[in-house]
Amino acid sequence: MSTAYAVTVDDMSLHFDPAKLTPKQRKDEAESADLMGFLQVVYIGLGKPADYVMMYEEFGVAPWPERLAAITELFKRMGIDPVPPEHRPLHPKTDFYPSIARNLPPTDSITLYMTSGTNSVLHNDPEAYRVSQNVNSKIHFARNAPGFGIPVPETIVLTKGTLDAAEARDFIARHGNKVMMKILGLAGARNVTTVTSIQEAKDYVAEYEDSMELILQQRLDLTRFTEMTVDLRVTPDEIVIANVRKIMFADGVWVGNLIGPDVILTDAHREVLLNVGAYARAQGFVCPEGINCGIDYFIAGDEVMVTEINCRWTGGLFPTEMIRKVGAQNESCVAFVDLVREDKFNDWLDFIDRHLWKETKGPFAMIPLGFSPIPQVINGVDHFLTWQVVAGDFDAFKDARRSELGDGALMRADSISLEFS
Repeated sequence: MSTAYAVTVDDMSLHFDPAKLTPKQRKDEAESADLMGFLQVVYIGLGKPADYVMMYEEFGVAPWPERLAAITELFKRMGIDPVPPEHRPLHPKTDFYPSIARNLPPTDSITLYMTSGTNSVLHNDPEAYRVSQNVNSKIHFARNAPGFGIPVPETIVLTKGTLDAAEARDFIARHGNKVMMKILGLAGARNVTTVTSIQEAKDYVAEYEDSMELILQQRLDLTRFTEMTVDLRVTPDEIVIANVRKIMFADGVWVGNLIGPDVILTDAHREVLLNVGAYARAQGFVCPEGINCGIDYFIAGDEVMVTEINCRWTGGLFPTEMIRKVGAQNESCVAFVDLVREDKFNDWLDFIDRHLWKETKGPFAMIPLGFSPIPQVINGVDHFLTWQVVAGDFDAFKDARRSELGDGALMRADSISLEFS
């Protein structure tokens, strides 16, 4: 089937009226939309010539057509037959889905990041939207997962207006004055924070209505637990583990995943994860072709603690599928997001060119994924988000990065640790 990939930020409209977002929500949504540019680029490689990729208008402004041509050539050299330039229509970032609906390409299907309110002009399916709201809600999962036999950290659900109640104060005190607080909203930890007191919790949700629900959850000991994520493919007849990944942080911020043979999946883990897939399917999250369900969880030996599910395309699914597509699945692979200063962008492309997967003979190889054309201004200088995979020796990559790229390109990589707890 030919497919039109139509992806931009969707999460906020699952639970909130887009016309009534708070200032922080608007800021978070805009920043998340900027990130979606590099998802659009990776679809060029993951798709096929009959497919279409809907892209931001910014990709049509110099120097981005030239940069898209460069990464397309890199995809080809790795053995990929990508989506061609004439199948990449441009749409305004602020009117993305309505613009696509007015200019649908001639394909058999449309693929969305998730079913949401903002893309309802494309799916026109109120029931699928209702299911997506439930299975992508942290509140819904906190209330229903334990009854399905899913192991979760100790959790309470309350509202902003009841944060002063004894239950909340006792919960924080019982867990050593350090717990996780979660609210509905965007992915990428924009709605999750550590709080050490009721006042800190109140400050974090100050701009929301008193009726807004939130979660306080036991903070797991990261000297004992390792944070993981997995993708399941859910059909009416089976639930399949598509991949498993270690979540990586740099300076407390999610940057990517460790993928490959070093990542552990025991029979005990598998049993719990498949049951989470059964839970999602019981909520109506299923289709004959298979649908993706991501799970965030922690492991300590065979012990598993599930913290949330993401019933959509996940950030780790893209690099995992690209790794499989180019034949690097037996390598230790680090997929990560980083920043490249404008004056270093062509140097970044040249670095990937020199160390490209299937062509390099060195201790590591680069698999390009994508980039966003939306500038991130740091100290008055434009930087751009890039996404890449390092296959092989990550320390050798870091040494090469320092000597060949220096300051201004992929510097966050130096902070990434591959150590398991």
